[in-house]
Amino acid sequence: MIRAVFLRELAGYFSTPTGYVFIALFVFLSAIAAFWQEAFFATNLANLDQLNAYFPYLLVFLLPSICMTLWAEEKRQGTEELLLTLPASDVQIVMGKYLAAVAIYSVCLLFSVSHVAVLSWLGNPDPGLMVSTYFGYWLMGASLLAVAMLGSILTDTLTVAFILGALFCAVPVFLHRAGAVLQGGPQRVLEGLSVVEQFRDLAGGVVTAGAVVYFVSLAAAAFWANVALLGRRRWLTGPNAPKMKFHFPARFAAVLVMAASLATLASQIRVRWDATSEKIHSLSPDTKKLLAGLDARQPVFIHAYLSPEVPRAYLPARRALVDTLREFDVAGGEALHTRMVETVKYTPAAREAQERYNIRPFRVPVTEESAALNEIFLGLAFTCGSEEFVIPFLDRGLPVEYELMRSVRVVSRARRKKIGILATQARLFGGFDFQSRQQSSDWSIVGELKKQYEVMQVTPDAAYPDDLDALIVPLPHTLAPAPLERLAAYARQGKPLLVFLDPMPAFNLELAPNEIASQGMSLTGASAAAARTNLRPLLDLLGVTWQTNRILWDDYNPHPQLKSLPKEFVFVGNGFNPKEAVTSGLQEMVLLYPGELKPRTDAAGKFSPLLETTQDSGAVRWEDLVQRSLFGVAMNPNVERKSDKAKHVLAARVTGPVRAIVVADLDLMGEQFFELRRRGIENLNFDNVTFLLNAVDELAGDPSFIALRKRRPRHRTLEAVEARTRQYDEQRLKQTQEAEAIAEARLREAQARLDRAVREIEQRRDLDEQGKQIMISNVQNVENRRLVVSRQTIEDEKQRQIEGSRAEMENSIRGIQNTIKLLAVALPPVPAFVVFLLVSARRLARERIGTPVDRLVGERVA
Repeated sequence: MIRAVFLRELAGYFSTPTGYVFIALFVFLSAIAAFWQEAFFATNLANLDQLNAYFPYLLVFLLPSICMTLWAEEKRQGTEELLLTLPASDVQIVMGKYLAAVAIYSVCLLFSVSHVAVLSWLGNPDPGLMVSTYFGYWLMGASLLAVAMLGSILTDTLTVAFILGALFCAVPVFLHRAGAVLQGGPQRVLEGLSVVEQFRDLAGGVVTAGAVVYFVSLAAAAFWANVALLGRRRWLTGPNAPKMKFHFPARFAAVLVMAASLATLASQIRVRWDATSEKIHSLSPDTKKLLAGLDARQPVFIHAYLSPEVPRAYLPARRALVDTLREFDVAGGEALHTRMVETVKYTPAAREAQERYNIRPFRVPVTEESAALNEIFLGLAFTCGSEEFVIPFLDRGLPVEYELMRSVRVVSRARRKKIGILATQARLFGGFDFQSRQQSSDWSIVGELKKQYEVMQVTPDAAYPDDLDALIVPLPHTLAPAPLERLAAYARQGKPLLVFLDPMPAFNLELAPNEIASQGMSLTGASAAAARTNLRPLLDLLGVTWQTNRILWDDYNPHPQLKSLPKEFVFVGNGFNPKEAVTSGLQEMVLLYPGELKPRTDAAGKFSPLLETTQDSGAVRWEDLVQRSLFGVAMNPNVERKSDKAKHVLAARVTGPVRAIVVADLDLMGEQFFELRRRGIENLNFDNVTFLLNAVDELAGDPSFIALRKRRPRHRTLEAVEARTRQYDEQRLKQTQEAEAIAEARLREAQARLDRAVREIEQRRDLDEQGKQIMISNVQNVENRRLVVSRQTIEDEKQRQIEGSRAEMENSIRGIQNTIKLLAVALPPVPAFVVFLLVSARRLARERIGTPVDRLVGERVA
């Protein structure tokens, strides 16, 4: 009988245009949520994050539209009694109707797969992520359908059934908002039982046992309530009828508690499927191999001091940390043990964390606070025998698996490799600056390296230590000649070097190379000493050439929200060398005003590019880019840029007699990139820090973390939009160059008129020399005034043409986005309409079969 009821409901729904209209509406509204927002193009990612944020709330209003007719229409038409007289139990009848509703919803989801087709047209979405996301859509809808059916079974009015269904569905959907009125444990429990929170993992590409059990339990509890309410017709008779009014709510509350308890217990089960293509939610093979290599006779202990309550912004980080610690505990066996301690201020656990490991509560930024949660614990202590390593606070943007594994390896091995940082004017170790009279702290790269290596500052005026595994040299042009010769002698020994050149250090322009800084700018102190340093011997030894006055730029910028940045902020997206371990697998980096490296033709070693620009790039001169005024130094916003349609090398690896990695920018290790990494700002996951650490690991001969460090979701952009945008950008650049060429030609023409007039005066024989000089002076004064006015007019006209070209490009890009929006929203409902026409045509054709000709409209009997 389940099949009979199922087919009856399904045929009834699709026998009228209403079913097809609902499918078209479902696809239309979900397409608007996915593609019609500006955030979709601002993030420039080929995923359904925009739809995921709205989908649970769409279901609150869409699912009652499916369920409102299931029972209310039966009562309104008086067919309920006929249905209940069938030889079927209440469970079978409810099951048939429920499966029909799920089938209708599944058809709607099937038509909405067109959203994935749109993403595939625009970019390259992760197929595993799409499968997980749609499975989450289906689970969420299937559970809420059972809830929405309760509204229909309670009334015989369609409108009331819709309203009740929406209200019932809103309860589990909006349950995560309970934090506005509750605090503490009840808040966490209710948030964990919210549909939105349970869907979060599925939307991220992870199918967890907890999420599946939650949605199944919710559907089962609502299904039981439907069966019980259907049987209420038997409550109205008999001596126990009055008691049933109170008995049912009590039983329903008990069922809800059972379902919630089951879901809560299931959330503790460490069973999940990582659906993403990169398997970023599972332990990597490298981690498992490293854990398997630990010595059980010297086990590692991880003490995690975690606040039981954290602000919403830190919930994913805490959840990821707890899950990863559990997986480490299982994979490590007897060689690794984890201990997670719920830590609150002023408790024994907090005192233990502070006194034993100096782990103190972290003050959450005001913008991320959640009511009273302004100080939280997310600290880790790693011990192995007498070795100890502490992470006072695990920032939410840091890769959890990498941080844990690196710390485990550090404490499990007694000896760390030694990295030296040469003391130059870059001052990576900070210190007191006598010129500015300010104390500066260590650069973040120093603290990051200390987590893995023994890091020391190397004095350039003395012999280098013999036990260095790698030496970092920032801005060697700031060294005096004698220390520079000592550095070259060290490099000749084949010792590994990580050299950072920079034609324009954005963090301090006074450290720019001599040939640049000495032009029109005063040099004092150490900078003046650096001005006399010649880098040629060191560069010849490295086998590279580097022009100190060439600054690279690139048109490539995959972040629409960062389009205002100058083109000298070079984004590297596809310019990574896949054959080098340092750069293979990296996705995006940013370099600020970088220089260009070229191999010497007579170099003895091998020159391997690591980072390159795109072909839509070029170089500008430092003196053209920098403007000097009474108010200091500023960047020229109208500097002329001409692409040479060639790729330029930003960083390279040199092997042979000399072992080195040379990078033409020091700003890539700026504090802003470490801060972005710590905060985990979405869509700004730059690999600058990863590249730096990979380079040090490779030079120091410790490549065990390189593959692990690069694990993160692939940056899948809207490639089709970028390609179209690039076309308009090239067109704008061409128009700008044409405007500049026309302006230059007109200026040359004006100068030629002046020169011609002077020559004509000089050739006149009726004037003496004094008369010629007077006339030439008068003509020059007049023509110069005209030339100044003409130059200003030409410059203004050029700027108007450039601004007009830029505005035209912006309008064209906006037009592309609007076209994509229109197609993405208008086309998905079309298949549902086409299916409706085909089904209707087939139904009409079948109705005509066997019908007497004289009864057909428009037919005559011959």
